[in-house]
Amino acid sequence: MRFSTLSLLATVASAAFSFAAPVTPASNALEARCLCQDIDSIIVDVTTTIRPLLLELTYITTENCTVEILTPIVTEIKTTITTAITEVKALSGTALVTVLTTVDGVVLTVFEVAALVCELLTLIFYALGAVLSVVSAANRVAVTALLVEVAEIVATLLQLILNLVGGLLIVLLPLLGEVLSIILSLGATSCFGFLSVSWSTVSSTVVESATTVFSTSATTIFSTAVATITSA
Repeated sequence: MRFSTLSLLATVASAAFSFAAPVTPASNALEARCLCQDIDSIIVDVTTTIRPLLLELTYITTENCTVEILTPIVTEIKTTITTAITEVKALSGTALVTVLTTVDGVVLTVFEVAALVCELLTLIFYALGAVLSVVSAANRVAVTALLVEVAEIVATLLQLILNLVGGLLIVLLPLLGEVLSIILSLGATSCFGFLSVSWSTVSSTVVESATTVFSTSATTIFSTAVATITSA
């Protein structure tokens, strides 16, 4: 009798475990997400980390716009982006639903990923544009070369993200007007060949009032980007 009772309890417990919660793609993705990063966390983390560094770049003046002053800031920016590159590479081969599932269990749409990427690229390139707009003729070549190093590593990160999230490029590209202009002004178009942009139609005007981007909240930038791509 004792054996039968224990067997019955074990059977009931097993059944309860089996039927406690339905297994869905979203729940599977959330469970898998615990084992690795997701695209939302990676982009948000890198954006949050480099924002203060990019803000420093917008405070650069003609008098202190030199390689010596800029190098420590640029090095930190590159290190942060390199970490993000490693994290994105680690997602290769992971199911897309897992990649897009946030820590809260929300599965992002391609439009929402585009908004996140747009914010990151806007902050980076407006900061680079701010530096480019104040550099003296004497320092322009050396400083521009330093900024191009940032552009190159950003291009690597962007290409990896585009490869990971199918259909992202077609949604993202219309949002990158001024970003493309600054890439052109830097002479870094070869790094972004994968965008298949007709660079002859892009204006090379450098954005001078880049600090306004940093005075706008991330939420506003995100919301504007989402509104733009969903109304297209």
